[in-house]
Amino acid sequence: MKKIAIRSIAAFALIASVGISVPAVAFASSSTPSTGATTTTAWTTWHATWVTYVQGLKSINATHRSSMQGARTTLQAALAAATSKAEKHAAIAAFQVSVEAALNARVTAITAAGDPPPPPAGYNGTTYVDGIQSANIAFRASVTAAQTALSAALASATTGQEARTAHLTYEQTVGTAIVTRSTALLALGAPPADPGQLS
Repeated sequence: MKKIAIRSIAAFALIASVGISVPAVAFASSSTPSTGATTTTAWTTWHATWVTYVQGLKSINATHRSSMQGARTTLQAALAAATSKAEKHAAIAAFQVSVEAALNARVTAITAAGDPPPPPAGYNGTTYVDGIQSANIAFRASVTAAQTALSAALASATTGQEARTAHLTYEQTVGTAIVTRSTALLALGAPPADPGQLS
């Protein structure tokens, strides 16, 4: 049961990171003119800013995944070396502390990153991008709140059952957030063919 909880929390952490990436076509820079010249527009300037923002979020998630992997590796080694129930419980407790620290670090970093830069008005992709960003902002807010709640619950858990309940509550909350985000993205329909063109 503990292995299932550990695996599921790792899986949900990876699923939660999906809220960072979006269909690339929706954020493509404007098409190169037929002359082959490069044109700097409000859209291409925004696009470069957005790429930097997304790279920052991906870096935050990569750091979180690395922390979680390190915590799992340490747990597996400690469980393999444990010779008593007390040592196994201590290993699991240390893992929960590591998970809590990793969650807190991710929440702090995501909160500090703020919302993505809004697209410029007047382009045929503006409304579509606004819709995607709105869905992603709401999703990240839900996941961040769920991770904050999970961290607090793990910090106060005194039994394995309380920790498992905290994980289950987190998974249910993230699951609901995933469905809500997917529904919002589907409602947007197909992305515009050339979002970087003036409307």
